[in-house]
Amino acid sequence: MGTDLCEVLAAGHEVTGVDLEDFNVADAGATAGAIASIDPEVIVHLAAFTDVETCETQHPKAFEYNAVGAMNIAGAARDAGAYLIFLSTDYVFNGKKREPYTEEDETDPINYYGLTKLHGEHYVQKLAPRHLIVRTSWLFGPNGRNFVDTIVKKASAVMESPDGGPLRVINDQRGCPTYTGHLSVGLAQLIELGLEGTVHLTNSGDATWFELAGEVVRLAGIECDIEPVLSEAYPTVAARPAYSVLSSSVLKDTDFRPLPPWQEGLRDHLQRKGLL
Repeated sequence: MGTDLCEVLAAGHEVTGVDLEDFNVADAGATAGAIASIDPEVIVHLAAFTDVETCETQHPKAFEYNAVGAMNIAGAARDAGAYLIFLSTDYVFNGKKREPYTEEDETDPINYYGLTKLHGEHYVQKLAPRHLIVRTSWLFGPNGRNFVDTIVKKASAVMESPDGGPLRVINDQRGCPTYTGHLSVGLAQLIELGLEGTVHLTNSGDATWFELAGEVVRLAGIECDIEPVLSEAYPTVAARPAYSVLSSSVLKDTDFRPLPPWQEGLRDHLQRKGLL
């Protein structure tokens, strides 16, 4: 996400990209010092511990990076007089709705990752006078591990195996696949608009993991049968919301240009990876 966003913003802004080797967001002193030395007008906080399964077994580490890290960034943004954008997640919701979640819906995370991100939201709200919390979901892009590339790898292995499949993919979890290339353009828009509060931002449309996988193999030209299965076929430590489709009631009243359908993002991703 950070790689794509830096490339998009560099077209019209002076951009400083930082990573773990520069400072650790969980270290309050290092974070404050680094932000003060940069003296930014805008901070986009993307750092997070996103391994949902490991968050369930390493609570202190997850809280340190996702909650305390957000607290440190928010405090540094306040001290610098900077506008803070904090990237959050659909996993702050419990998934019991059957219509898209808007910014007004009550949060109720069912896994520890979602809980720590919600704590991060609260710290941002309390500490950063000028902030925008951006909830998004199901990210994929060419610069990090993601579901799309995993499906390409597994489907290719199935196609080359003697028995030929099928590949079993969960079909009872629905969300909004979101391409980092498009989300970066959306975040750049939000910076220009200077909105404050909380917004939801994803590619348009929704899908299950099975439906997304089907489109992946179709576009990549991989001859692999995909079988839909229930979540119980793949037991996990962390619970996942069955329905976490996001919609924005906030952005409808602005000049924001909605992001394209997720299928367009998927096509662009596969093209950038040389897999289309």
